[in-house]
Amino acid sequence: MDGLYIIRTSLDEETLSATDTVKADKNLLQVEQAFRIDKTVDLKVRPIYHWTAERLKAHIFLCMLSYSVEWHMG
Repeated sequence: MDGLYIIRTSLDEETLSATDTVKADKNLLQVEQAFRIDKTVDLKVRPIYHWTAERLKAHIFLCMLSYSVEWHMG
């Protein structure tokens, strides 16, 4: 299996086809890359530590909002 990977989902073929599963996985990679970019060089956002669930949810929302704005502007 050198050079191959397997994507497994709990959804049936009617709900999510094999092609859509691969597309969803590739989109996830783009989102992860966007988080890395937001947290490192481009935006220079320093590490922020949250201790409550509400603040953590708000932080993730703001990160996704900034990614969405960046994506729509690009």
